[in-house]
Amino acid sequence: MEKWKKILILTSIVLSTSQVLSAQSNPKWETPLIKDYGPIKYFKDAAMQPKKNIEYKVVVKMTGDAMRKGINRKLFLISRLVNMLHAGGVSEKNIHIVGVIFGKATSIVLNNEAYQKRFHKNNPNLDVIKKLTQYGVKLNICDQALAEHKIQKNEVNKNIQPVLAGNIAILTYQQNNYILIQ
Repeated sequence: MEKWKKILILTSIVLSTSQVLSAQSNPKWETPLIKDYGPIKYFKDAAMQPKKNIEYKVVVKMTGDAMRKGINRKLFLISRLVNMLHAGGVSEKNIHIVGVIFGKATSIVLNNEAYQKRFHKNNPNLDVIKKLTQYGVKLNICDQALAEHKIQKNEVNKNIQPVLAGNIAILTYQQNNYILIQ
């Protein structure tokens, strides 16, 4: 009977150890900062990690209407980027992200009332927009796109800031050392 107890104990130790190692090599999906959006799996042993001591200055060109996990694909990308940098230990003061919205993405800036009038459903992007801007992400909308899509200023979500032109905004951010993600 003593032999079986030792075998059971050893089996238990081996199973526990393999579960811990498996969890370390294959972490679970999580949204550590932008809750519910941009899920990541953070691998601490990956060859390239975020550098904690540099500023990440990024401008994201948001011109498409493709969706990912129920929200605009570029809002998903920004959420994932914020979550990944945060998980990698980059301080909030070193993360500067701007989204410049125009083209087919323009409708994501509508407040819920205006979105419902146009599309007969709630704007699925409102929650993620609120969370991103609360974190410090800046979201700009091109005034030219608003005019082209016949969107009035009072129809724009309060978390979105108008700029004269999307391409001018992107050029200006690039001149201030922001890296463009298209």
